[in-house]
Amino acid sequence: MAGLAFYLNLRPEQHWILALTAVIAGIAVESSVRSHPEWRGGPFGALSYALLPMLAVLAAGLFIDEAVEGYGRLAAGLAAGAATGLLLFAEYHAIAPGRPLFGPTRLVLAVVTYLTALAMFTVFFTQDLNLPASAAAVGGLSFALALDLLRESRGRGASSLLAALAIGISLAELRIALYYFPLDDLLTGALMIIGFYVATGLVHHLLDEDLTPSTIAEYFVVSGVSAAVVIVARQFL
Repeated sequence: MAGLAFYLNLRPEQHWILALTAVIAGIAVESSVRSHPEWRGGPFGALSYALLPMLAVLAAGLFIDEAVEGYGRLAAGLAAGAATGLLLFAEYHAIAPGRPLFGPTRLVLAVVTYLTALAMFTVFFTQDLNLPASAAAVGGLSFALALDLLRESRGRGASSLLAALAIGISLAELRIALYYFPLDDLLTGALMIIGFYVATGLVHHLLDEDLTPSTIAEYFVVSGVSAAVVIVARQFL
């Protein structure tokens, strides 16, 4: 909490503070996961739990820095810090599928994952990165976040890793495609998060071996309606 507040209110900006805060959040999660009484994974498995908290802290800091001004920056930083504490709690209780808190905490983690993706996508587009750098950043972020979303699927191990890699490549290609349309940063970020939602949802069903034509149709209908709503809304806002 303090790290985000300091980063957002010190001038000139000290990006190392945000990076250090993200690393501390990741270390806290990794150590708490390994201390869980039902943890049976190795060190690498525990490190995978640290990806989302680190990226969420980075996303919160960078997005608030771009979008909020004045005294609201302090309030937003404190709120984001408190939300990070909830995220650490959720990561700890999402280890054991048989526990009562597993379902709610996985839902919290999924929501945080999509919010992190939206924030980071938007930040990438406001930084005027060249197309290769922007596509690489989007692909890397999508790969890392997809790993967390696919962690509880039946097809673990190499299957989840390759699936997350495919999602990262697909989102990088979508970023390249959207580059050639006259879209503003917020609209591009919204369309990217819709693409990320569809890709991760379909792959999750594929790994769980319950992907059906009706499920595919549902995802494409939802994505089409969502994209239409976002585009129409941006025309009038």
